[in-house]
Amino acid sequence: MEDATRCSKADQSPLPVPAPAAKDQRDFLLHLEAYLARRDGVDKLLKISRYAAKILLASPSVRGAAEIGPRLKAFESSVGVSRKAFRLGKFVQDLNAFRSSAAGPGSPRDRLLAVVAYGGEGVYYFVEQFVWLSKAGLISAGHAKRLQKISAWAELIGYVGSIALKADDLKKIRAKLEAIADANEKSTGGDGGGDEELRRLREKLLLKELSIVQDLADALMAIGDVREWKGFLSSPLLMASAGLLSALISTHKNWASC
Repeated sequence: MEDATRCSKADQSPLPVPAPAAKDQRDFLLHLEAYLARRDGVDKLLKISRYAAKILLASPSVRGAAEIGPRLKAFESSVGVSRKAFRLGKFVQDLNAFRSSAAGPGSPRDRLLAVVAYGGEGVYYFVEQFVWLSKAGLISAGHAKRLQKISAWAELIGYVGSIALKADDLKKIRAKLEAIADANEKSTGGDGGGDEELRRLREKLLLKELSIVQDLADALMAIGDVREWKGFLSSPLLMASAGLLSALISTHKNWASC
């Protein structure tokens, strides 16, 4: 659900900076600096660290180790709280996305899905601010469980809307691909190679498919929160694997958009 915004880099160093290169020839360290300058970039690195630690903790031998087990558990818990701090004010992003979708063209169904997607995620990020304050000790910890329940339901509702919106986008992209491929076939006798628009649409299609997989993985974890980790969703390895998959996909999307 997280749509990547364009990275910007403010040069605060007196040293000369190399001239911008083409996207596929970009200097790695400059690209990394731009990636780390954005909130989502750091957040997803923390998410990878957290769920990698959870996967290790799912192993009985690691979890039961006298030294590494408690340290990994403390690290995972600390990173989880740190990630919540990164979400301060992030609900404004969903508020603006909803305003843009409401003002733009679209069917009543699209507007309804936008309300579900951006509204659910916005409520989730808003409530998560208070979950963080509870875990940080500023407000009573007695409110944490109720806040987390509201947060989990809002997150799940948001993913339902997001997946539906992205599924519609997939249909539109595939229809465009077919139309362009047919036009190329008629105009060039079947040789459509090197068409820049086709290449761009295929990249967009891949990113959209990955985004849906990411939402499904995150929705699985949200269902686990709603069900309080009962049944097959109680498997720590399954949940940690879903979280790591989501983090890796999101990191790839953010990196590609910088």
